[in-house]
Amino acid sequence: MNTSLNTPYTIQPVSLTTGPNGHYQIGGVDVAELVRRHGSPLYVMDEQTIRSNCRSYIEPLRHVYPNHLVVFAAKACMTVGLLNVLNEEGLGVDVVSGGELYTALKSNIPEPNILFHGNNKSIDELEMALRHSIRIVVDNEQELDNIVALTDKLSVRARIMLRTKPEIEAHTHDYIKTGQIDSKFGIEKDALLPLVRKVKDNPRIHILGLHSHIGSQIFDVEPYVDLATIMADHTERISKELGRPLEELNLGGGIGIKYTHSDDPPVVADVLTAMAEKLVSEFSARGLRLPKLIVEPGRSIVGNAGVTLYTVGAIKDIPGIKTYLFVDGGMSDNIRPMLYQAQYTYDVATKATQPGIKTYALAGKFCESGDVLTHSVTLPETEVGDIVIVFDTGAYNYAMSSNYNRAPRPAMVVVNQGQSRVWVERETLDDLIRNDRF
Repeated sequence: MNTSLNTPYTIQPVSLTTGPNGHYQIGGVDVAELVRRHGSPLYVMDEQTIRSNCRSYIEPLRHVYPNHLVVFAAKACMTVGLLNVLNEEGLGVDVVSGGELYTALKSNIPEPNILFHGNNKSIDELEMALRHSIRIVVDNEQELDNIVALTDKLSVRARIMLRTKPEIEAHTHDYIKTGQIDSKFGIEKDALLPLVRKVKDNPRIHILGLHSHIGSQIFDVEPYVDLATIMADHTERISKELGRPLEELNLGGGIGIKYTHSDDPPVVADVLTAMAEKLVSEFSARGLRLPKLIVEPGRSIVGNAGVTLYTVGAIKDIPGIKTYLFVDGGMSDNIRPMLYQAQYTYDVATKATQPGIKTYALAGKFCESGDVLTHSVTLPETEVGDIVIVFDTGAYNYAMSSNYNRAPRPAMVVVNQGQSRVWVERETLDDLIRNDRF
């Protein structure tokens, strides 16, 4: 397994090979065999890639900032099986809903390694977290008031971090910016001290530290270095107010990945090293004790570990305009192209050795004109029954999937060393009406 600290992020899973029959293999398993066993559309996760990506965070931090915790941003992709693999690699998890929290609690991840985010946590969700002593990242004053009331009601102690806006606008899509001043997430810097004063003498509220997150799919190192300085300033102010050092500092995640060959994300180790070195420098200059550093990667752990396999069901040629390949999935298993024009890399998995010679539009089967995965992709000459592979679908595909048009959601399988096992069963038609009342 390649665990080099300076390995650049790849589009494809690290175990991807081509078999003698010209088919792609992942984890030693032929993609056609995967579709035969498990059907299509099919989410496929490569265990070797997941573990390698985990180590791309753990190994650098072990050298440059030993007092750390890497927590996986579960919104990218969440199953109990995935969390159990991440736990084996030493990762925790951050969750943003009661459903994600419940899933995490059913996994092998220890409760102290679970963080609970979100800008509008319900009373029931907060109560679940408090009963399990989960670290809660507080987003606003109302939430803090709710926590105070619940700690009195339940006679428990809350372990909290305060999420503050860094007011950094990193270069990313508007929908995935979270650090700027008008973001819906986090506490403005001028409101931070009043909130601390409100609870600092409450014996049931323990402020562990601060959290901040600048966004997602970020290709620059500089915003993370700037964030270290800004959060050192905030830490100094809060520590003085509390009369004690803060124990933890969470600098979020968001390091970008490579979806297409034109993308140029930074090497994870380079970002972590620059950020950690700046953090050490800034805390030393202020005479502050170094806190535990928490980082929250999501898509960079699972993105290239996942592919989606589709079967071509029909081909429609519009002479002089375009040729459509119709696949058996689309917007219900990957909404991102419709939502924010996300781009991917495509191929014909059953013709992996053949060159791309024809341009197609790849369209889904759903009753929406916008259900087009890509309007133009060059592929080998494709026939009905061929299997199309979409790379880098491990993040935000299964997580954002739906039952639009009452389509059952696909299965998810994990492959490793020539074996496949199911992480999520394919939904059935009976699943679709399970909650209907006649």
